[in-house]
Amino acid sequence: MGRNKSFDRQLVIQQISKLFVTNGFNATSLDEIVKETGLLRGSLYSTFGSKLGMFITALEDSLEKNNDFKLGILIVALLEVSPKNNQVHHIVHNWYQNNDSNNLAEMLGTELLKHGDILEKK
Repeated sequence: MGRNKSFDRQLVIQQISKLFVTNGFNATSLDEIVKETGLLRGSLYSTFGSKLGMFITALEDSLEKNNDFKLGILIVALLEVSPKNNQVHHIVHNWYQNNDSNNLAEMLGTELLKHGDILEKK
């Protein structure tokens, strides 16, 4: 019987978030997540349940902590995941309802242009 390996969950969430923001949800493979985090598939699945579970955890963490990945992961959620997944749609919708900002559309648009290398990243 194997021994449970401990790891820094917050660091792993940040690593996963970075991959999703950089590659998108669909283009991020589990092999890339394993390589980036240094964890085995079993550890990832037992902690997050699935690739979607990893994304949802990263999304919720980014929205809750207002971290550097927030706008990028919101864009990925809006473009790739929310239209096909009710849980992600509800997370984004509820966050938007509770955090309506007059310039949110502008901020997301600017981030999208940066992501597409149209605007220079600062």
